[in-house]
Amino acid sequence: MDQFQNFHAKIQTLSNLNERIVNSHFPDEIGRCISRPQRPASQGGWSRHNSSGVGSEELPTTTPVPERGPPTIRPRLPMEVVEIILCNLSKPKRQLLPVLLANKALHSVAIAQLYREMVESRPAQCVLLVQHLLKHPSVHRHVRKLDINISNIDCPTGNFYRLMQRLLQRTTMLTHLSLDFPKSHSPVWILDGCAFSLRQFSTSMHSSHELARFLDGQPHITHLTLRGFQSDALKSLPYIYMDIANSISPGLLVTRDSSYEQFVLGPESLKKLGVFNAIHAGPTVVRAVVEGRPVHTASIPLFSTNAVLSLVALESSSVPMKRLSVISFDPNAPNFIFEEVAKRFTELEALHIVVLLAEFTNELLLAACPFLSSFKKLKYITCVATSTEESTYAEEKEIAEKWHEKCSTLKTIILPRGRVWFHKPSLAPSVGSWECLED
Repeated sequence: MDQFQNFHAKIQTLSNLNERIVNSHFPDEIGRCISRPQRPASQGGWSRHNSSGVGSEELPTTTPVPERGPPTIRPRLPMEVVEIILCNLSKPKRQLLPVLLANKALHSVAIAQLYREMVESRPAQCVLLVQHLLKHPSVHRHVRKLDINISNIDCPTGNFYRLMQRLLQRTTMLTHLSLDFPKSHSPVWILDGCAFSLRQFSTSMHSSHELARFLDGQPHITHLTLRGFQSDALKSLPYIYMDIANSISPGLLVTRDSSYEQFVLGPESLKKLGVFNAIHAGPTVVRAVVEGRPVHTASIPLFSTNAVLSLVALESSSVPMKRLSVISFDPNAPNFIFEEVAKRFTELEALHIVVLLAEFTNELLLAACPFLSSFKKLKYITCVATSTEESTYAEEKEIAEKWHEKCSTLKTIILPRGRVWFHKPSLAPSVGSWECLED
């Protein structure tokens, strides 16, 4: 009970400091917040008689102040403040257990914090978590975030998926949902009959007609992440990644030409979508999600046969792109990536480029200078790539200074060798020095 006593002492301290304000929220103690009526003279209130005994004039007399009793167990702070305090106790969640046993008032707040976010990635614990939640219907209304990751096991049973469907149908207050299954599994049917309204959705399931219909029924999603191996992307995987393609179910590979074409969203779907992340999707899926929607932040892969097509698809957003991250599997990416991005997304504020199958030489980085002049608001740029050659401090500083000459809004630069460069401004406009974080 030491943890609860410390917690209660903190609440009492805060309540004493804010008593005058806090008491106004509690009807049973409203008397402390308003002026008291004047007491009759006979009750030791205000009294003074003149020498003639005719008439009277009230004067203050000393009245003993009642002593405060022992602190009450129920906090005088508003429950919203108590909830904020409990948020700091919820990591790890076992710290909430003493609060649950305190009293009814604190239990009602602590139980909501305990079940607000359910995150589990251990297979055995995932099963236990789902079973536990199903056995306690009273906590379903408290679950706001559910993150289940069983991608590291080969073949989950059908019973587990059926349990997941029952749980998803009962947690009607969900706003954040993340489902990671083995890459060959895409049980979209577990989402049938769900009544929640999501704000964020992330899944490893394949982009199919069924998933599109589910997304059509989620108009409030603002963040969408598709991590599945999409069929239109399999055609573009480089040879060294063919072991991934071969592990996908044969049916997906055989019907690849029709599978991803069925992923078509309705024209009124995802009208609030602002952030889109695609881990393995090709240009067809990117366009299906982004086109005509206010996507301002995106992360997409670029494959060798259709890298430019993916950027063209991303350009179909209804608002200018503010933050862009690209992961390139194209060996030729260093030769065209800056030019293609600069032509299409001039309003970028942050650009992150990761090249996996090629190197960025100093010559290529300097050759990107003319394209950087197209960016009017770019503040942060990251360029990560494998590299076999070393760059000196002076060489990288020269690159940072040249880039800043072409794009004066740059504040932070991360170059392929991992050094972080930041611009240190001076009093004179457009003048400053570039320094390395290692300094």
